[in-house]
Amino acid sequence: MVKKNGFYSKLELAMEFGICVRTLEKLMSEGQISYLKVKGRVIFSQADLDAFCNRSRRPAFGVDEESLKQYLNNPN
Repeated sequence: MVKKNGFYSKLELAMEFGICVRTLEKLMSEGQISYLKVKGRVIFSQADLDAFCNRSRRPAFGVDEESLKQYLNNPN
């Protein structure tokens, strides 16, 4: 997902992810997603979203034998 101006509001990002705003606020309070606060307004940059998505990504384990072995040894 890439936005033209590169910034998302809480509502825009929640809708993009398909989650409620409260869930997004929980991710923020837990430090799982970075954000900017400008004069009381919370915004998210594209770089923040890319970093969050990369940290949250889980590899598919059924693609090849090596991936399956890695999953079985470390199922986090």
